[in-house]
Amino acid sequence: MKIRLGKLIAPVMAAGLIATPAFAADDYVIDSAHTLVAFELNHLGFSKSIGWMGDVSGTISYDADDVAKSAVSVIMAVASVNTNHPERDGWIKSDKALNVAANPEITFASTGIEVTSETTGKIMGDLTMNGVSKPVVLDAVFNGSGPNPLSKKETIGVSATTSIMRSDWGVTAFVGPLGNEIAIQIELEAVKAE
Repeated sequence: MKIRLGKLIAPVMAAGLIATPAFAADDYVIDSAHTLVAFELNHLGFSKSIGWMGDVSGTISYDADDVAKSAVSVIMAVASVNTNHPERDGWIKSDKALNVAANPEITFASTGIEVTSETTGKIMGDLTMNGVSKPVVLDAVFNGSGPNPLSKKETIGVSATTSIMRSDWGVTAFVGPLGNEIAIQIELEAVKAE
């Protein structure tokens, strides 16, 4: 999933919440051990089925001089889908749903941002899933930045949420008995590149 979250981070840094050199972009690498994309879907009206993708990678480039030049690229591996039920996971990865063989990755590429406060914003972008690209909006919160007390590496953290209608991406099996709307939550940490 390609997410240009740097456009959200930039206004926060510019507001003086984070000390960052203003003469060059800082590059960050997504910390896959501390990044997760979770999703939930109505199951027959009885409960919500919850799952996640833990194989998330990418980079963030932040330019304090020109927010428009900041960028984040995030990719999620469909093979990492886990709903705590192997049979359901297999169905999600099959050609009846996300078709991991033909479309092994889900990506998000931001196209713009609306800052709503010093720590929040809306990130607009294109979500590509199941071979289909469509625009979505992420509601994002900048959680903070600074040296990680364990690794001592400069780290930034962002949380984001959105919801999509899976049928818009061609995932139509069992729409009706199963929900069409999927709620998505992203928890992301990135470490400054060395």
